[in-house]
Amino acid sequence: MQTAVLVVIAVASGAIGNLLIKLSAKDMSTTLSIETLGKMATNPTLLLGILFLAGSFPVYSLVLQRLPLSFGFPLVQNMAFVTLLVLSYFFLKEQLTFINFLGILLLIVGLFLAATK
Repeated sequence: MQTAVLVVIAVASGAIGNLLIKLSAKDMSTTLSIETLGKMATNPTLLLGILFLAGSFPVYSLVLQRLPLSFGFPLVQNMAFVTLLVLSYFFLKEQLTFINFLGILLLIVGLFLAATK
């Protein structure tokens, strides 16, 4: 499988997993108790989020085998951040500000600079 496809899978599964965990947190108590742990263990959205995150790790490992760590790590992490920012806008109705867009632009420029030799 091509490295670019692996990057997309790792980024997407990590971002979706985090989004699902956030969505499941709306129904959870803010205090940690046995009751809360029981609700977490039976929350299908949380469990699906954990499954997506767990599934991203082997793919992420393949990405790091194929790319230098100094490029592969920031590539996947920053792309996941940008993806999650966009997903949060659409699914959680979070705001995207000018500062968010500026940050995304700086991340992309930084990745480009890191990739050039």
